[in-house]
Amino acid sequence: MFGFNKDKNEPNSNDKPASKSEQMPVKYKFKELKIYSSDEWMADGTKKYRKVYDRYETTYMRAELSFYNKLFDEEQWDVSVRMKSFYLNGSTKTELSNQEYKRTIMPEENIVYIRDGWGNATPGGFWFKGDYVWEAYINDIKIGEAQFHIEDVGPVKQGENPYFDIESIKLFEGDGQAASLPQKKYLTHFSREQTRFIFSEFNFKNKTAKDYYVEIIANFYDDAGQPKGRHSCLKYVAANTVGQVYTVYPGWGSELGNTWKDDKYTVEFIFMDVLQAVVPFEVGTEFKEGGVVAITDAQKILKSSIGTSAISDDANKSPEQLLEESLAELNALTGMQKVKKDISELVKLVRFYQETGKDVINKFSLHTVFMGNPGTGKTTVARILAKIYRALGILEKGHLVEVDREGLVAGYVGQTAIKTGDKIKEAMGGILFIDEAYSLASGKGGQYDFGGEAIEIILKRMEDMRGKFAVIVAGYTDNMNQFITSNPGLKSRFDRNFIFEDYVAEELFVIAQALFVKEEIQPDQQAAEHLRSYFNFLHDNRDKYFGNARSVRQVVGEAVKNQNLRLASMKKEERTKEMLETLILDDVKDFVVGEINTRSGVGFKFGEGK
Repeated sequence: MFGFNKDKNEPNSNDKPASKSEQMPVKYKFKELKIYSSDEWMADGTKKYRKVYDRYETTYMRAELSFYNKLFDEEQWDVSVRMKSFYLNGSTKTELSNQEYKRTIMPEENIVYIRDGWGNATPGGFWFKGDYVWEAYINDIKIGEAQFHIEDVGPVKQGENPYFDIESIKLFEGDGQAASLPQKKYLTHFSREQTRFIFSEFNFKNKTAKDYYVEIIANFYDDAGQPKGRHSCLKYVAANTVGQVYTVYPGWGSELGNTWKDDKYTVEFIFMDVLQAVVPFEVGTEFKEGGVVAITDAQKILKSSIGTSAISDDANKSPEQLLEESLAELNALTGMQKVKKDISELVKLVRFYQETGKDVINKFSLHTVFMGNPGTGKTTVARILAKIYRALGILEKGHLVEVDREGLVAGYVGQTAIKTGDKIKEAMGGILFIDEAYSLASGKGGQYDFGGEAIEIILKRMEDMRGKFAVIVAGYTDNMNQFITSNPGLKSRFDRNFIFEDYVAEELFVIAQALFVKEEIQPDQQAAEHLRSYFNFLHDNRDKYFGNARSVRQVVGEAVKNQNLRLASMKKEERTKEMLETLILDDVKDFVVGEINTRSGVGFKFGEGK
């Protein structure tokens, strides 16, 4: 230690210069705050942002905050993000949730995403009709908010809209203010050179005495089905205005022009995630006046919709988008916490190998064993995993080919090699998923059993075509352990295991609730309590052959059939909408707690109950 005093302005040799992070008080720039519902994950895995939702399609409402990292590619820094949700009643705000997230922002993060959700697993059980807002805070400074609205008129289905009827749809051209002009020139064809924005005049007639918000989303596509643009319009419909016509003007383009090319285009109009109408138009050398043909018939809409198929095609998604959506689809599945954790770690590992320049194919095994009882989601996870592999760039196509013993093994000499080879060829660039794979070895040693031949062919192709495709073998845990140890080649090539545990009783009930939603039916309180008790009973008395989600599907199917038979015995005029959408105790009393019926396999009696 030196024993002399220095001038306070003289720099100390031990002082480090302040980092850029320390010098910069605001290290972010707000980008967006968007709202979506966790119920989005269906077959196409698409996440869609909206502002208006029907009560009974909501479980958890999500907010997605994004902001730009001003220290991108320079330094890491720490941040506290707080997400709040409120119910709005005039100027009064009632807080519903308040969650804080501590994050270290890494230098490679250009845009940072923070997501939060609130609600519960029962559709319509938390979010009721009203206006709501999500707010985002960084270091306790509010940086953005996004409002959304929950309505309670009724579910919107293809061809059934309890909110409104479409009166007409017209198209016109103009600058950004054209929609506010009193006079409009309606067109069927647009000039490539002169077109700026193409607007739609969407006129709809109100059908309900309730007040509500309408959000019309217009998606524009070119002739190849590629997305061109998207615009959302929000309109408030006042109470007691049945028969009144309202208008919104969604459009897309640019003030500068040069946006549209010679082509045929389609604009689709979406309300509550249901396609309401499709309108074709053309862009060419000149304007042509007239009225466009608006396709509103449900069947014709499905045939005419170019964009819907384009959206659901994973080939059109960026790797980041596909990975994000696939992981979200995985995390939206009920249960499977260990599997979800394993796959999350798998993704991190592959990314680390790629970032550090390691040979992913040699460092990372694509071939996996799925162990678990039936109905635990093995095939569903395999399908998602195939898309994750494609998004990570380690499989070219990311598709799944499902096969069992019968699809691989033939009864005559020479045919097994052909059948197995064809399935492997079909799986190139994706995953070959072999269900009940242990059955391939069950007849080992038999004169006319060729399961062992199929195994040897698969093992050879796995080695010869390393990295070209993946193999997942699946089945009961005990059987799969025996299968893998039965052949040294199997044990050496399948070094990754995913364990699919049985669903707990509450998870079985959640799965049933989701299935009832698809049937547009909900159990009342007594029916729900009885089903909970029944699933507890099934879980407590399960054996290694327990059907898990398969058993739940059987229960749901039988309950829906009972409800339909009960309503079928009533006169049509006696049935109410509430009756059609409600499951009562009589519909589920055949599921008897305390007795397992071997004929049904899930423990209920036919025509008998408590």
